[in-house]
Amino acid sequence: MSPPAVPMAATILAAGLGRRLGHRPKSALQMGGTSLLERLIGALRGAGLEHVSVVIGPYAETLLPIAHRCGAHTLQHGQPDTSLIDSQRRALQAHRDQSDGHDLLIVLADLPWLNHKHLHPLLEAWQQRAAPIHAQMPIVDGVRGHPLILTCQAAQQVLATPAHLGIRDWLARHPDFVQPIPTGQPAHVTDLDTPSDLAALQAHWHPVPVSWPAPWADQ
Repeated sequence: MSPPAVPMAATILAAGLGRRLGHRPKSALQMGGTSLLERLIGALRGAGLEHVSVVIGPYAETLLPIAHRCGAHTLQHGQPDTSLIDSQRRALQAHRDQSDGHDLLIVLADLPWLNHKHLHPLLEAWQQRAAPIHAQMPIVDGVRGHPLILTCQAAQQVLATPAHLGIRDWLARHPDFVQPIPTGQPAHVTDLDTPSDLAALQAHWHPVPVSWPAPWADQ
């Protein structure tokens, strides 16, 4: 028997330093004049998720205006050198304080191929899951991808673990609560992390420009 459907909030983790791309805010990269962050917020909204938050650390001067222009709520943690676990826990803290029992979808900000069509099957599978399931993620050729979905209860349990532990640790300790969804969509695992990733993205979009906005273009 499937659990009752409950509302869902979404949080984008966009606080990375982009070290391997020259210390640039990856989600500010523009494809045809539209930033990756704008495209991802649009994908979430296109999948029916209206409450969207963005975790922002460094590069706030660039990313805050984008998020605000898209009507997304922003979550800042003020740490100059952030880890993925830092971002996860900031997202979970805000969800605990504001969720009203909502489930939580968490997605990395550097997935340039992800669109709303990739999200619909995952949301349908989540609504049809068996009652014991409290977490779900797509699996592509054995690799875990994004987005990750947690029930409100699971989100609170992760937050209750020691501060140096993140979602992956909780998933490893509760395999019976996790529902992997096999999919052949590489968009769930193809991120923007290295110069070769950027070159592949530019080659795919050519002749449409894929470029950094000011002031990052000249660095």
